[in-house]
Amino acid sequence: MPAGLSQVSRVAPLRYLGRSRLVAVGINSVIGGGIFILPAAVTALCGAAGLYAYLLAALVIVGVGLALAWLASLHETSGGPYQYVSRAFGAFAGFQIGWLFCLARLTAMANLMNGFAQYLGALWPRGAGPGTRAGLVLICAVVVVGINVAGIRATSGAASLLAILKVAPLFLLGLAGLFFLDPANFRPSPYRASDFLRAVLLLIFAFSGFEILTVPAEESLRPRRDIPYALIATIACVCCVYLLVHGVSLGMLDHLGSETAPLATAAGIIAGPPGRYGMTAVAALSMAGCTLVSLVGASRLLYAMASAGQIPAFLGALGRRRRAPVAASFLLGGVAAALAIAGGYAELAAVSVGARMLIFLACCLACLMAGETGAPSGEAIGLRGKATALVTAVAIVGLLFALERREVIAGAVGVAGGLALYLAARRGRKVTRPAEV
Repeated sequence: MPAGLSQVSRVAPLRYLGRSRLVAVGINSVIGGGIFILPAAVTALCGAAGLYAYLLAALVIVGVGLALAWLASLHETSGGPYQYVSRAFGAFAGFQIGWLFCLARLTAMANLMNGFAQYLGALWPRGAGPGTRAGLVLICAVVVVGINVAGIRATSGAASLLAILKVAPLFLLGLAGLFFLDPANFRPSPYRASDFLRAVLLLIFAFSGFEILTVPAEESLRPRRDIPYALIATIACVCCVYLLVHGVSLGMLDHLGSETAPLATAAGIIAGPPGRYGMTAVAALSMAGCTLVSLVGASRLLYAMASAGQIPAFLGALGRRRRAPVAASFLLGGVAAALAIAGGYAELAAVSVGARMLIFLACCLACLMAGETGAPSGEAIGLRGKATALVTAVAIVGLLFALERREVIAGAVGVAGGLALYLAARRGRKVTRPAEV
């Protein structure tokens, strides 16, 4: 039976994602709300040296991307990091990574929905009220869940459109801003090494999200060829956009570290109030696109875990016509909307900080283990690939020391939650693979 095919219904995912569509998904997953606020946060930590923080973060992300690309070239089943870690270290480790992946995506969706509502709410006087914010959160949730349930064709089409709508304005801002630079803003200022390390850590989260590309392998036309290409292309595109935007923001704004909406301010300098409002709308669209792709990744991850019999089968059930995970989409979208409206998800947000680093570290270690624990064609990774994975893993371990105490504690709680769920699943009834709905 082909990988991913349900034993009950024989409903398989629809293969539709080619290289360009995968890159659009990747760009939407990475470019969310971070780039619209991080230039200020990074500058507040280390001043003009923030440009070097971007470069160092980009190097680490390239290492993670290469490790994932090598692993993706060896697998054709959905699940991404969950599959890679399961095959390298066993079912328990894979379950933990799958749980952390879903938790990080769920928290990201809640934050993105809330950011979408706040940015759109800023466009009219009464838009910041709690009722308006809740309404905008629900609108965002309904739209992204509806698109995801409509199937991979609708999702990839929306992702492609949103990728253009978010990248083009950022690129134009970067080019136009080159004519407004003040060289004095690039002068270095004193900073602490710990602050620089913290800036790198924050930027790694801004660069992350590309790992979602490895999850819908069974919806890719040629997963072993196209996913590695899309990973590298996405990372390259995002690095160029981020460096350009941060450099221009730093050169244009004298007090970048104290700005609350730096890109909107920069756009206002270039084009006046229309530019400021336009960039605010772009930020909202960017967060909506990232929310959509986060839901795609999390729902497909639940499908993979259900296929392996580690969670109840209905969570991975595919719709008969659109062949998308229906129950998973409604569950994740509903919980994320509730968290966004309640606003009480600070602890979960702290979990996601360490969760993504642990996922990256586990994938690098899985790359090192390929060929040692039965992974197919592990020797194809070669010494160069394993050396890259090793260096990246060491860098990630070093960056983990930049986590705050609250984030470490919350991360430990997240891992403990995954352990409890795994033990409960083992003691519960035997589950089958996903059924048709």
